[in-house]
Amino acid sequence: MKRLNPLNDFLFKKLFGEEKDNDLLIGFLNAILYSDIVNISIESEQLERESKEDKLGILDIKAKTKTGEKFNIEVQLLNQNNMVPRTLFYWSKLFVEGFESGSHYESLKKTITINILDFKLDELHDEYFHSTYKLFEKKTLNLLTDLLEVHFIEIPKFQEIPYDLYNPLHRWLLFLKDDVSEEELKEVLSMDVIVNKAEQKLLKLSADPETRREYEAREKALSDERSRLKDAEDNGILNGILKVVQSLLNNGMTIAEASKHTPYSEDELKRLLKIN
Repeated sequence: MKRLNPLNDFLFKKLFGEEKDNDLLIGFLNAILYSDIVNISIESEQLERESKEDKLGILDIKAKTKTGEKFNIEVQLLNQNNMVPRTLFYWSKLFVEGFESGSHYESLKKTITINILDFKLDELHDEYFHSTYKLFEKKTLNLLTDLLEVHFIEIPKFQEIPYDLYNPLHRWLLFLKDDVSEEELKEVLSMDVIVNKAEQKLLKLSADPETRREYEAREKALSDERSRLKDAEDNGILNGILKVVQSLLNNGMTIAEASKHTPYSEDELKRLLKIN
């Protein structure tokens, strides 16, 4: 039986988004936040809308502690080039959810967004695989408030560093690897009871026919979206090249000369530019 990829967002939600197994989510959050959460409730992942015109927000996992701290945990497998504004949108909707007119602003609770990315985010090119953002003053670095906290975990960056089995987050990220080796996984499971429980749940889900059907449907949708994004990227690159070539031609360069500055032959450029 093939072990399904736990980073598949459908499967991730099945693993960590069920109240009956909320100890898995607690363990994962404590590893990310270096905290000691002991109780958490998993809520409906759909954000409230004030009106039917509001953009609907669907979170992978939405949770809250007894003291009111809110969590949004999302898995993003594809780079849609909108991760930062998307993150702020979902954080803001969750932050004010349930806040009614006339309420005291002091009742607003800390809201933490955690993004698990299966790609490198351009905005974070200089950051470690796990980066954390809060509201600081630019010069003094004094913290304005702890009500906002955003985490990014970039899986490809983690895979480029030596892992440390004594680090709880490293153990969880090894568990989440689609291609984790049997030896690596065995070491992780022998050291971490909660990760071991998550692996046993994953194996049960992997053996369930209905779960596999849902999983395969999601994998196909992701594959189709990857193809669409690749086509869009290729078309964008081609359009950029053609714009440069047209500029060169407008400035007196011949099509033969311009072709030397591109991956295309003279005949290919003529065809792409519809030149006789």
